[in-house]
Amino acid sequence: MSQINKIFINTTWGCNMDCPRCYIPKNLRDDHKSRLSAQYLNKVLKHQSIDQSSDTVVMYMGGEPSIIGKKQFKAYINAVKKALPEARHTVVTNFFNLPAWLTNLSINEFGCQIETTYANGKKQTLSGNESRYQEKFIKNLTAVTLEGVNCTVNVELNVETIKAGIEPIISIMKQSNAKDWAFDYSVNFDEFNHNPGYDKFNYPILTSSTRLRDYWSFVHAIKQDQWVIDSEVRIAPRSDGFNVLEGRSFLTINANNTVTTNPLFSTMSALQYSDIDALNSSNIRENHQRRAVSRIHPCVGCDEFFDCQGFSSHIPIQQEGVCAGGLSHA
Repeated sequence: MSQINKIFINTTWGCNMDCPRCYIPKNLRDDHKSRLSAQYLNKVLKHQSIDQSSDTVVMYMGGEPSIIGKKQFKAYINAVKKALPEARHTVVTNFFNLPAWLTNLSINEFGCQIETTYANGKKQTLSGNESRYQEKFIKNLTAVTLEGVNCTVNVELNVETIKAGIEPIISIMKQSNAKDWAFDYSVNFDEFNHNPGYDKFNYPILTSSTRLRDYWSFVHAIKQDQWVIDSEVRIAPRSDGFNVLEGRSFLTINANNTVTTNPLFSTMSALQYSDIDALNSSNIRENHQRRAVSRIHPCVGCDEFFDCQGFSSHIPIQQEGVCAGGLSHA
C-alpha cells in the first residue's frame, strides 16, 4: 500500500462565508464551534502508513481555518511538527479576513506559502453579499503578496466565472501581483449534499455547473493572454491537484474526528472512517483506483497522458467531443 504523503487537516467545518456550492453542507458551515480534537489528530499522525520524510505535505483547511484563532491553530501545527518533523506545511484560507497572525505563520512556519480559493460568482458573505467578498479578497491577496508570501490561487471555474470572461481575473492578477494560479473544475456540491449518490465503485456521483469545452476554452484564453505571458504568471499544469494518480497518497482528517481519502469527501458519511486502519480495511482506495483505471481506458496511447494524467478524478473523461485533458475528439 502506498505511503500517505498528502495530509489534509480540516481544523473546523465552520466558515465565515456562505458559498452555495461548497463541499461542506450549510448546516456544518454554520457551526462555528466545531473543532478537530487535538487528541484524535495526535493518534492519527502516529500511524505507520504516514510518510515521515520531507515529501509529506500537510494542508490546514476548513471551513475557514482562521476562525479557530491563533492559539488553537498553533496547537495543531505543534502536534504535526512533533509527529512529522520533516513535513512541509501550508494553509488554505478564503481571504475574507486576514488576521496578522495568519500572515506571520505563513512566513515563519509555512515557508512564505499560503493558498486560497476564488470564484467570480457564488462566493458571498454570510449575509449574501458577493461584492463585499470580492473587495476583501483582492485587498487581502494583495496584502500577503506585498509581504513576500507566495499565494496559490485556486480558481473555481464555475459557470458564473466563465460567463464573466477572463478580464476580471487578469485584473486581480495585475492588482495583487499574485503569480501562482490554478483552475479547478466546478462541482455542484449543493446538489450532491441534497441528494447524495455513489457509483459501483462507491465513488460519489458529482456534477458540474459548466462543461469541459467551456472550462478548457477559459484556461487556454488565460494562458495565451499576452499580459499573463509577459508577467510570468504561473498557470498550474494539468497534472497538478487531484489527478487520478495522486489519490492513493491522500489522507483527510475531518473535524468530526474521522478520516477519509480525498478532502472533497470530508463530509460524506459513507466515506468517513473511524481511523486509518478502518479506512485501509474498507478497500476504498483500491475501489477508487479501479474506477480510475476504468475511467482512463480511453486515454491509452494518447501522447498527452503523461502531462494530464487523466486530470481530476471527479470530472468526465470525455464530454461533447472534448476530453478531460482539453483535447478535441471526433
